[in-house]
Parts: sequence; structure tokens; C-alpha cells
Amino acid sequence: MIQLKRQERQAQTRERLLQAATDLFRRDGYAITSLERIAEAAGFTKGAVYSNFESKEAIYVEVLSKEATRNTAALIHALEEQRDLAGVVECVAQWAHECSMHGGWSLSVLELARTQAPESLCLAKLEDIVRTGWRALGGYLRQRFPHGAAEPEVLGALLFELAYAPALTFLATPNAAQLVRLVLPAQLGQSSL
Repeated sequence: MIQLKRQERQAQTRERLLQAATDLFRRDGYAITSLERIAEAAGFTKGAVYSNFESKEAIYVEVLSKEATRNTAALIHALEEQRDLAGVVECVAQWAHECSMHGGWSLSVLELARTQAPESLCLAKLEDIVRTGWRALGGYLRQRFPHGAAEPEVLGALLFELAYAPALTFLATPNAAQLVRLVLPAQLGQSSL
């Protein structure tokens, strides 16, 4: 019984740390967010962070993985509710626009990636997270619209890169939704809506 309560407390601590880290990484990026700031935002000491995560990189990779999985699943769920090509294109366009308005994730990924050696385990984990999202979105779209030219991973990469392009976070036009509306119909095998 005591062991279970200890495990429950440790799981709650870990979740509070992950939530604080998510908020800070999203808002402030990778470089500015420190383990001290994560601990403080969660209401713990730095020791609590180290008892749950081996490093700042480790907590970031876990946060990014959870955010990417949640974001992609929500988009695919929304796409499943669309009845036709026009609805799918508009759904992806609105998702891309929302993502482009909050560029913190793309910039923080770049901040971390630039500090890693080419063969580092961290960089491999980042690549896996990114490619998993590309394959999930591109695979879903290619399964639903099988006549486009791009392979699923390339299609997903195109859409994610439009959605998270750093320049689109501060420029009014063109915006990510406009770019998606321009390219997606052709990539799904339709010349126009």
C-alpha cells in the first residue's frame, strides 16, 4: 500500500514536471528553458527533475513526442469527419494556420537539433518523432486519396513543413492555410476543388 502511494506520487510529480516543461518549451523555446525553471513552474526542486529525467534533452524529447502524437491524432480525427476533398483541404489548411501562429515547437526543435552531433541519439529521436508525424498524416491522406504523386512520408513532410515554417509565425501573407490550399488538391490527385 505504501509503495503504491509512493509510485502514485512519483507519477504525479512526473506529470506536473512534463506539463510545466510543455508550457515553457512551447512558450520560450529550448535554449531559454532550464531545468530550474521547469522545477520552479511545477512547484518542485531541481532534484525532482533529475529523479525523473536524466537531462533537459530527455524531458524535451518526451514532451515533443507526446505533443506530436496528440497533435497528429487530433488532426487525423478531424480529417475523418470530413466528407469530401474540399473539407479535407480546408481542415488541413486550418490546422496549418493554427500551427503556424505558434512557432515555438519548430524553433525549439531547431535549437536542440543544432546543438547535437550528427550521429547523436537525441538527434535520432528527434528525427523519429518528426518522421512518425509525417508518415501518419501522409499515410492517412494517401490511403484516402490514392492518386497523388507524392509518397506518404513526403506528402506529410510537405504539410508539416508548411504548418511549422518559422517565417509564417510572423508574416501575414502568404499564410500556411493559403499555401496548403494551393498545393494539397494536386497532391491528392485533384487538379482543383
